[in-house]
Amino acid sequence: MQNASIDKLYEGMQVLETSIMDAKSKKEQMIARARTAESTQKVNDMLSGVSGNTSMDAFKRMEDKVEALEASAEVSAEMGALGGNMLPGGSDLEKEFKKLEAADSVDDELKKMKGLLGGAPEEKKKSSVDDELEKLKRDAGL
Repeated sequence: MQNASIDKLYEGMQVLETSIMDAKSKKEQMIARARTAESTQKVNDMLSGVSGNTSMDAFKRMEDKVEALEASAEVSAEMGALGGNMLPGGSDLEKEFKKLEAADSVDDELKKMKGLLGGAPEEKKKSSVDDELEKLKRDAGL
């Protein structure tokens, strides 16, 4: 009778060890899935920022300015001796091009994006998944 009890106890212990190993494996899988999801979300957030009101819009504005300057240059060329290379506002075309070249809003936007992609140091936060796992460990006595 004692041998039967010891055998049952041993079998129960093996079942318990198997259950613990399965739980640890599932925990590792959940951690990996959570990290993958967080990384995917960060990448998606960065990509949505690129298509929003950021550097792409700055490039479009710059292109619009260049097109306007080109149109002004055509008008001034047609006017020939009458208008020279002066624009309607009285500013020289060369000055307008220099102003456009000096505009650094696009450069600032690119630096900002490089900082985001380069992994600017940020304070590492524990995710709610990590908190939940810690709680489960404490409850299980692991």
